[in-house]
Amino acid sequence: MSMGISGFEPTFLVGLEAVRENHRLRLAELGGRRLTGFALVRFVEDGEWFADCPVVLNFEGVRVEICHWKFDELSIGWNTIDTSAAITGWEWSEWLYRRVVTAPVARS
Repeated sequence: MSMGISGFEPTFLVGLEAVRENHRLRLAELGGRRLTGFALVRFVEDGEWFADCPVVLNFEGVRVEICHWKFDELSIGWNTIDTSAAITGWEWSEWLYRRVVTAPVARS
């Protein structure tokens, strides 16, 4: 299930313990990093967010790819999605990733 997104190979987990077991250390390494950008899939026609696709968060060069599926399944990926590639395989609509770079915030 790639959803036509280049590099997206989700592994869906169920429950907090499964997420902790698989991603605790890498998520902890994000502590202290700034969110420097993000990318969302949007419909080309009207710019609306398509919430079924993964959200990509960029923490100073470390990209975390988060996708929720069904009621309780969560996939977290790391540095695999190419947000500059076209999203393919959907005949009824055209989508693309819109990337946003966040402004640096002064640390106190």
